[in-house]
Amino acid sequence: MSTTVSINRQTISSLAERLAAIERDLAGARVPVLDGLLTPPVLAARLEVTERTLSEWRITGRGPVFIRLGKTVRYRPEAVDTWLLAQEHQSTSEEVRYS
Repeated sequence: MSTTVSINRQTISSLAERLAAIERDLAGARVPVLDGLLTPPVLAARLEVTERTLSEWRITGRGPVFIRLGKTVRYRPEAVDTWLLAQEHQSTSEEVRYS
């Protein structure tokens, strides 16, 4: 059994306009970068590691990339997500071992 779907140009145009409006709304809802940055205590709690571990990861370059503002350190959530996804492994033989 086959079904024929008929969509006219007006329907397509209407859908396109609605999609464009949604995209404009989402673009306007962007959070400024500074407001979205994570502090080391917040990130450490989320990752269930200590702040010292985060500090060691920064020193050795093993952790997520970070932003230094004077003496303070902040993390972009997108950078943390990228780093987390890079930690995925199929087996333990793929893992890099650090001494």
